Amino acid sequence: MNLYEKISILGPGAQYDTCGPRDFGQTTNIPGVYHANFNGHTCRLFKVLQSNYCQNNCHYCAFRRDRSCQRTSATSEEMASAFISAKNRRLVDGLFLSSGIINNPENTMTEMIDTIQILRKKYSYGGYIHLKIMPGSSPSIITQALKSANRISLNIESPTEAGLSNLSPDKNLKTGFFNTLFEIKKQTKLNKYYGIKTPSVTTQFVVGAGNETDYDFIKMTHFLYTNFDLKRVFYSAFRPISQTPLANKPAASLIRQHRLYQSDFLMRFYGFSPSDLPLDGNGLLSENSDPKLIWAQNHPGYFPININQCNYWNLLKIPGVGPTSAQKIIKIRQISKINSLSQLSRLHIQTAKLQPYIYF
Repeated sequence: MNLYEKISILGPGAQYDTCGPRDFGQTTNIPGVYHANFNGHTCRLFKVLQSNYCQNNCHYCAFRRDRSCQRTSATSEEMASAFISAKNRRLVDGLFLSSGIINNPENTMTEMIDTIQILRKKYSYGGYIHLKIMPGSSPSIITQALKSANRISLNIESPTEAGLSNLSPDKNLKTGFFNTLFEIKKQTKLNKYYGIKTPSVTTQFVVGAGNETDYDFIKMTHFLYTNFDLKRVFYSAFRPISQTPLANKPAASLIRQHRLYQSDFLMRFYGFSPSDLPLDGNGLLSENSDPKLIWAQNHPGYFPININQCNYWNLLKIPGVGPTSAQKIIKIRQISKINSLSQLSRLHIQTAKLQPYIYF
C-alpha cells in the first residue's frame, strides 16, 4: 500500500475512540480528518491509528485479533509525514494518535512516541497532540509521553473487573489500567512539584456492551476524578460490529450515554456526590428525565428556595440553573434585589424550568 491507502484505513479506524459528548461532527472527504466538537468550537483532528493490527481479542472491537479485516501499519516516518502534509495544507488543527497493540504495549508505544518525536524535532511542530497510552506501558514510555503530548488518555472501558474480563479477556483492570494510571499519577505529581507542565489525562468507558449498571459507571467515575485528577471521563455508547462476538447485541441507547454525561457534570461542577444521583432499583438512571430535575422533584423539602439569599452551591441545585447562570444571579444580586422572572429572563436564564423551585 502507498501512504494514502494506509491512512484511508487507519484514519476511519480511529473513530471508535470518542472525543466528547457529541463525538465527531461531520467528517471530511480526507481520510483521517474529522471535525470534533471542543468547548463549543470545531477542531479538525487528524485522528488515526498507527496500526490496526492487535494482539487482543476484545469482543466489541473492529480490530480484535480474530476478526477478518484489512490490516496495515504506518511507520513513524510515514505517520509524521502524513500529518505534517495535512497540517501544511491547513487541513487539520491537531493530532489524535492511537493504535492497536502490536506484539506488546512497549513496541506499540515506542512507534507512537517516535512519530511524535519526529513531528516535534524534525518538523518543529509545536501544536496539539493527543496520545493514547496502552495499559501496561513502562515508566520510561510514560515519561516520554508526558514530555511530548498535550493530552494523554488511558481507556478503562469497563468500571468492574468482571465486566472488563467479559468484554476484553486479554485485559486486567488492576494490572493493566490501574498500574499504568498510578504510574501516570506518580510522574505527573513529580512534574508538578518541579514546575514542569504536564498533559491532561482522560479515559473512556464503553457503555452498554456489558451488564454494568449506571451506578457502576458513576461510582468509578467519581473515584477516578477524586483520586487521579482526570480532566475528563468519556462515555461511548456500544455499537455492534459484524464478525465480533457481540455482533447481534443491540446498540446501547444514546440517551443512556447522555444521562451519564449529565451525571458526570453534576459531580464535577454542581457539587453532587454519587449518592445524590437518582437511580432506579436496577442501578440505572432514568432515560425520561435529566437526573438534576428528578433530584429536585424527590426533595420537595428543599424547595422553593429564596433566590436572593441562597449561596452559589444552593443555586446550582435549582433546575435550569448552571454554573454560568448561578454566577450571573450572584452578580446581579450585588447591584439590586431580584424581584421578577423577567429580570432573570433578560439574563438568558431558563425561567420556565426554575419558576416552581424559587421565590423572591
